[in-house]
Amino acid sequence: MAPVHFLALLKNWLISSERPIDKNFAANRLRPPGAVEEAKFMALCIRCNRCLEVCPYGSIKREGFGIAIGTPYVYPEKKACYLCMACCRLCPTGALDNQLKVPEKVQMGKAKIDTKTCYSHLFLEHDVLPESRGGSIGALCNTCYYVCPLQDSAIMLKDNLFPVILDGCVGCGICVERCPTSPNRAISIIPTGMGRPDEAGFYFRKARRSYENSSSLQKTDDSKSLSGEKLLEQKFKIQNSDKAPKFEFPYEPPKNRGDWD
Repeated sequence: MAPVHFLALLKNWLISSERPIDKNFAANRLRPPGAVEEAKFMALCIRCNRCLEVCPYGSIKREGFGIAIGTPYVYPEKKACYLCMACCRLCPTGALDNQLKVPEKVQMGKAKIDTKTCYSHLFLEHDVLPESRGGSIGALCNTCYYVCPLQDSAIMLKDNLFPVILDGCVGCGICVERCPTSPNRAISIIPTGMGRPDEAGFYFRKARRSYENSSSLQKTDDSKSLSGEKLLEQKFKIQNSDKAPKFEFPYEPPKNRGDWD
């Protein structure tokens, strides 16, 4: 493949990764527990990775591309959130609610069952699984119900036979992680929402404003080069500041160096 074609494909892929996800949002791509509303989250999250480091289950991963690069996500198909809330307590900016301590109040998303894939629903409808689903079975599955930390609040067994999602579901994704159906899971978590590129956080907006301001200043007088006080004056305008920074160096060399003499 020619280098030009490869670069074009790479550019298109990176651009597509920055597009807002579909209107229904991406299933099984969740913010950690306690995440504030998405626009505020993008403004508050400083990509410090403390939530990743403190998570005892390794559930939190960093986004690698796009406008949300470096921000934390939980991908329950790989590792669900076990609702310990350690990440909330350690978040330094409030992007994750420091006051959240009760698992029942987490709102990462809500589970949704694919009745065409779920073993229990298929068993209920057909008595046995179709051959295309891996042969017949002689018992119900109901794994999602038994692994749920909020049984009968987030999920129940209707008629003691097949799982049904309730309003108490917090979207932790343990049911997704443990679901035995393959290759696709019979249950997914629909997140409460994701951000848009035009809602990028404070640091993205500040960088963009500084670039635009510096560009406009350069266009005002390209024929003259600035130096000295005039250059400092223009820099202050770019950084929205009217005062020169003051630096202090409190170290004082010792009068007597002892054995060093």
